[in-house]
Amino acid sequence: MEAKIPWTNEALERVKNAPDFVQPGIYKLMQIRAKERSKELIDSAFLTEIRNESMMLASKRIKQFGFEELKIEAFDTAKQKMKDANKKEVIDGIKDFLGQRTGKKESIIQKFSEYLKDDAKKMGWDKGAKQRLEKAPVFVRGMARAAIEEEAKKQGYKMITEKFVSEVMDNMMPKAVREGLMKKGS
Repeated sequence: MEAKIPWTNEALERVKNAPDFVQPGIYKLMQIRAKERSKELIDSAFLTEIRNESMMLASKRIKQFGFEELKIEAFDTAKQKMKDANKKEVIDGIKDFLGQRTGKKESIIQKFSEYLKDDAKKMGWDKGAKQRLEKAPVFVRGMARAAIEEEAKKQGYKMITEKFVSEVMDNMMPKAVREGLMKKGS
């Protein structure tokens, strides 16, 4: 049996706030993603990264179903296309949960809306990563984007984060170029 990657208390507490029906899936997915990315600890920041990545992937699926915004009908369409009974049950749970929830539902819908605006064929970039890329000179942005996305795919990322952009820039770019970009972007 493969060893489980440990969690910080903060990350565990956050999962306890998720609906009961999605908690087992969160625990399972976090172990998979942590192993893929050679993480030694699942912390709150990594939990946020994977949550955002999952929302982005769900948004791409919603677009594939023909929806340009998050609507309840998207859940019904998704359920019809699913073959797995457990996934259908989770879709029903999410739909019911969002129907009962009032406060935080708007922030969830807003985040989905941001991802729905992105091109479904391209890799997702979170807001911080997009802002970081915008700091690069215009003439290198395309090459930088391609290099960062290629490295993300190699490492199993589904979404580019600001932290990942920093790591790639630190590892791929010569120090003099990095320092020049940092001065220019400041």
